[in-house]
Order: sequence, then structure tokens, then C-alpha cells
Amino acid sequence: MGARYDLPLPLWLYLLGAAAAVAASFIFLVLFRTSARPTGPRHLIFARGRLSAWLVAALQILSLGLFALIVTAGLIGNQNPFKNIAPVFVWVIWWVGMSFLAAFVVNPWRLVNPAVIAWEWVRLWAAWYWHLDRKRRPMARYPVCLGAWPACVLFLVMAWLELVAPQRDVPRNIALAGLAYLGLTCIGCHLFGPVVWLRNADPFSVAFGILGRFAPLQIAGKGLRWCWQLRPHAVGLLSDKPLPASLAAFTILMLATVSVDGLLETPAWAALVEGVSRAGAVGEGTGDVLATMLLGTAPLVFGGTYLVIIRMMRTASGEAEHPLGALAGQFVLSLVPIAIAYHLAHYLSFLLLAGQFAIPLASDPFGFGWDLFGTTLYRIDIGIVDARFVWLMAVGAIVVGHVLATWLAHETALAVFGTPKAARQSQGPMLVLMVGYTVLSLWILSQPIVEP
Repeated sequence: MGARYDLPLPLWLYLLGAAAAVAASFIFLVLFRTSARPTGPRHLIFARGRLSAWLVAALQILSLGLFALIVTAGLIGNQNPFKNIAPVFVWVIWWVGMSFLAAFVVNPWRLVNPAVIAWEWVRLWAAWYWHLDRKRRPMARYPVCLGAWPACVLFLVMAWLELVAPQRDVPRNIALAGLAYLGLTCIGCHLFGPVVWLRNADPFSVAFGILGRFAPLQIAGKGLRWCWQLRPHAVGLLSDKPLPASLAAFTILMLATVSVDGLLETPAWAALVEGVSRAGAVGEGTGDVLATMLLGTAPLVFGGTYLVIIRMMRTASGEAEHPLGALAGQFVLSLVPIAIAYHLAHYLSFLLLAGQFAIPLASDPFGFGWDLFGTTLYRIDIGIVDARFVWLMAVGAIVVGHVLATWLAHETALAVFGTPKAARQSQGPMLVLMVGYTVLSLWILSQPIVEP
């Protein structure tokens, strides 16, 4: 965004006010919330509803059609990223839009994942054509020790491809990445079954699944038989069981990568890259090398900080018998609203502005000069959002996200620790983490928006 916003108040007052709001929510919870909220089915508003098989079939056909269109456009279409639908659809409409949909409405990825749909349809066709009994084929045993670590690795690779990789917007590269994902998912589902593979090794299923815990709707099923449940926002993040270490690490990784994306857009980062480049300490591609190093170290820093806070919480509670790993897995979901808030603050303007490129490209997805729907002359309206809107929305999202995170952490503490007093005492270190990250998040978001 080219325009900058001249704050009516100094930046430090916004940071102080946001931190005070988070601290006030903690004080309110300590004073008035002394028993844990029950988790599980009692949270549901509407327990079960059936999705129409025709609707499911239509969505799956549409998903496969869009996937085929994007891959074909990437392989044979115009390789100018602004004249090919693949880059804007993958990085804007799908990745950003699907994240918002999964977090605020419902996570539909298992239902519309084109790779899984393709594998299931091919499997059904093969079973019919060769008269195979697909129920008799035993699945390979997935190594328990791997957990969701494959998803962590693949998510980090995806983040590097999105944020750092040279020529990441070239349509052919995007198409080849899509085909690689299709092949890997089909192989994994064939060997271990879709449930096991998607739960442990598919980075998008794991990411959208974690975000979907915040959403009010939840859908589940297979084939053409799907049902849905309705619940209040965020209660899906209250869990009776701690997350395994690999899933806890994945949650920290999501928070770290979106923060890295924000840091890469700050003037401070640009100055660092320029200084290192002038010094000649890295050589060619200084920015990419430094960004790769930042992307690799940020999750370690975030994870280490989180573990220190968890250890301090255990000490403050006076209940040293709790295993550190179990506590870390129990409280990590309370950080999800922070990741969602930062995602909203950082990417909403990107979705509203860059997403408009899909309007003319819908008429000419390959860049061949077509005008299928009469929209190729559409011009992007950059006035749909301004710097003032982006800043105020960022402040609101970050504060609300951290307040919700504080509430989730307090509810979890009441359920985990033996007494309300121990729960209250344990939340001091978590409050420091919440307030500190509130200030850091708003500072990062302010750098490309507000006047210095």
C-alpha cells in the first residue's frame, strides 16, 4: 500500500492502550472466572445436520475443475503473473481466502481437497473396473514417532515458497507445485489411508484444521455423506487432552511464519538487508538468504520462548508434578486466536486489493486475450481500502485476538490446575507473553502503514 496514515496519537499510546486492554481482560477473568467451562458435546448449539449429497458432489466437481484449470493455465498459459489466473488464485483466493473461511465460518478443506477427491474417485473407479475388494487391502502402519512432523516440514517448505523463493509467482512453477502436492497426497492416502495421512502429513489439512477449531461450524464425513455441527466461536480450542508435541510445534510454526511475513515488510528489515548487502557479508541474493535464515530461526525462537513461559507457569502454580510437554500441548491452542488476528490484520487488505485481479482474469485465465465474461477491462479499485482502515482494523483485530487468547488460557488453567488459586498464579507468565506479543504485533503491522 503506497499511502501512509498519519496517526492522530503517538504510536506508543496505541501500543500502551492495546497492552492495557489485554491486561484488563486478564484482571477481569481472575476476579470473576473461578471455575472451568465444560468442554465437549455440551458446547454444541446444534448437534447434527446432514449436507445434501448433491451439494457435496457439486462442490467436489467444482474443486476438481478449478484445480485442473489452475494447473493447465500454469503450464500452457501466459507466464506473466499478472496475465495468468494461477498466481492470484493460489496465493490470494485460495490460501488467504480459505484461511479466513476456515477460521471464521467453517473448514471445508477435507470436503473440497482436490487431491483427496481425485484419489477417492480413482480408487472407486479402479475397484469397479477390476472388481477389486478395496476393504481387504491393509493399509501400511504409519510410524507413530513421526506424528505431525512431516506436516511441519512441508508447511515450512510452503512458507519458503510463498515468502522467499525466487520466481514464486511464475505460473508454471505454481502448477508444478500443485501437481507435486497431488502426487504426494495420492501416494500418502494410498499407503496409509486419507484419515491418517491428512491428520499427520498434509500441511494444509493440519493448518486449516487448527484454524477451523475457532469457527462456529464443523463438518465431518467422507464420500458424499457429510454432516455439520454448530457451536460458539473459539470453544473448539478448549480441549480436554493436550496436543502432541508435533501438533504443538505446528501451531507455533503457524504463528511464527505469519510474523516473519510481517517483519519482511518493515523498513527495519529493508535497512538490515541493505546494510548486509553493502558489507558484502553474504553475496548475491542477500535478501533471500537473510529471509531464509529468518524463516528458519523464527519458529525456534517462538518455540523456545513459549516453553520458557510454560515452565514459568508451572513454577508459579506451585504444582510441579505436571509434565512440561503436557502443559505445552494443553495451552498451545490458546495462541490460535493470536495467529488468526494477525492473519486478518495482515492479509485482509491484500485479499481485498489483490483479489480483484481475479475479476478480469476470470474472463482470460490463460492470458490468451479472451473475454469470456466481459470483465477483462475491469480496473483494480485501490480505493476500496486505505491506510486508516487497515490500521484501525489491525488494532481491533490484534486486541480482540489477544483478549480471546487470554480467556482461553485462563479457562485451560482452571481445567488443568488443581485449584483456582494455582490457576490464577500460573497465568502471570502467560499474561506477560500476551502483552509482549500484542505490542510486537502492532509494531510490526504499523511499520508499512503509519507515518514515522
